[in-house]
Amino acid sequence: MTRNRDPFHQALGSLRLRVEQGFYGAGQPVVIVEEARRLRLSTTPVREALAWLAGAGLVERAPLGGYVTLQLDPATVRDRLAFRLHCLRLSLDGTAGLPAASAPDEEGVRAMLHRDLDRLVQSSGSDALLDAFRRVSSRLAQIRGAEEQVFADLDDEAAGISTLLAQADIQALEIALSRYHHRRMEAAALLVLEAITGTPSDAGDDTP
Repeated sequence: MTRNRDPFHQALGSLRLRVEQGFYGAGQPVVIVEEARRLRLSTTPVREALAWLAGAGLVERAPLGGYVTLQLDPATVRDRLAFRLHCLRLSLDGTAGLPAASAPDEEGVRAMLHRDLDRLVQSSGSDALLDAFRRVSSRLAQIRGAEEQVFADLDDEAAGISTLLAQADIQALEIALSRYHHRRMEAAALLVLEAITGTPSDAGDDTP
C-alpha cells in the first residue's frame, strides 16, 4: 500500500487512528518522544499533529504541558450519542432527498453505514451541522471497539439501517436511528468499562 511520506500527515494519520481506537486509554498522556520514536520521525511533526487533534477536540492539552486523551465516562458518552442523534434528525428534516446508499466494499457494512450517515448530514446543506456531526462522531469512535464486545448484531443492525436508507423510508429510518443510539445510551456504562479495560490491537502502528 502506498503511504503518505509527509511527516505531519504520517503522524496525524497514525495518532488519530490510535486515539479513536482507544489505544492509549481514557485521560492518558500521549508521549511525544515515544510516538516520534515509534514513527521514526522528529518530535516536530508529532507535536504539530497532536496540536491539530487538540483543535479537533480529540485530545486535550495537559495542565503541565503535553497532551492527554479525553476522559471517558457514561454521562459524556450518553450526551454525545444524544447530540449525534439530534444532528441526524435535523438532517432528515432538512434534506430534500436521501442520498443514494453506498455500494458494499471490503471495509464492511458498518464502515459503509458510517459513510452513508455522513452523506446524509451533508445532504442537509448545512456546513455547521456537518462539522458538528463529524466532531461528535470522531469522539464517539472511542467506543467502537467496545461495541464489538457488547453487541453481537452490529453487522445486521448496520445492514438494516442501510436498507432503509436505500429505500428512502424516512419515517422507518428515524425510528431505526433512534433505536441505534438509545441502545448505546442504555449500555453506556458497559461500553465505557470495556473501552477502558479492553486491550485494542495496535492497528495504529504505522512504523515504516
